[in-house]
Amino acid sequence: MKIIIYIRIDASLDKKSDSICYVSDLLENSLKDIDYGAINYYLLSCVAVKTRPGFEAWSKAKRPRFVEHYRAKGWDGTYLEVDGFYNCSFKIDGEEYDRFASASEEEARKIVAAKVVESLSSLDRLSKKAAGFDKERFKSDVINLFKEHDLL
Repeated sequence: MKIIIYIRIDASLDKKSDSICYVSDLLENSLKDIDYGAINYYLLSCVAVKTRPGFEAWSKAKRPRFVEHYRAKGWDGTYLEVDGFYNCSFKIDGEEYDRFASASEEEARKIVAAKVVESLSSLDRLSKKAAGFDKERFKSDVINLFKEHDLL
């Protein structure tokens, strides 16, 4: 399975993107050789933006989505085709954003890991098209991986 965290972050948090990349690389490298079934490409979107009142709609997390066959055009004009594409988002905002911004590198990684685990609950509403996905084993593997690396 290919798993990656896409980052959308405030410019003031550029230094914290390393924490998000660390968690993303950990997931990607640890789960790349495991087949969980219907989902082959798992994209998590991290939205770490301090929302200003009245602009909540601009930075809200997208609802989870599973597509059996996904085709996207790249910047170079080539197409990426993926079977079993799942996309979900999590948001770091409000008091959590302030805590993330002032956290040490280690604490920031723990915040991101906790948000990833929290986002796994979206798999409970997975469509019947992805019925072959072993979500319980996937959740268990992610949680155990984070525990092994002292992120939970």
